[in-house]
Amino acid sequence: MKRNKTHQLVLFAMFASLTTVMTLLFRIPIPSAQGYVNIGDTILLLAALILGPAAGFWAGAIGSALADMIAGYAMYIPFTFFVKGLEGLFAGFLYKKTGKIYFAVFIPAIWMTAGYFLTDWFLYGLAAAFAASPMNLLQGIVGAAFAIILYKVLRPILK
Repeated sequence: MKRNKTHQLVLFAMFASLTTVMTLLFRIPIPSAQGYVNIGDTILLLAALILGPAAGFWAGAIGSALADMIAGYAMYIPFTFFVKGLEGLFAGFLYKKTGKIYFAVFIPAIWMTAGYFLTDWFLYGLAAAFAASPMNLLQGIVGAAFAIILYKVLRPILK
């Protein structure tokens, strides 16, 4: 489907907004760290699969950073912009290059875990980074699994 620039911009904004909403709507605090588990990754990965790397980047970067701002996690905003943006970019790029959906969503989930490990290490120390990593990995895996399911459900109507 050919899209003009306005249509593309509207889709990017829609996915960024949905990423924010899904991040905030389903939050499970991580008791041993400062963050929370959410399913915003599902939407940013879905954006990457449907629209490509640029949409994945902007949905992840803007949508997730906005969620951090609204939720009161201002210290995470620059890190989230980078980590989640690259998660979406990697997913879109990997899917475009390989066509392998599982590879395209689970590798970025590992990146997200590593990115937040470094973030938590920088902000709170190594112990906090190790404490938060299992939940971040779980969030990435759940987000990737839901993105695959939604993509397979939506794929017939996207063609």
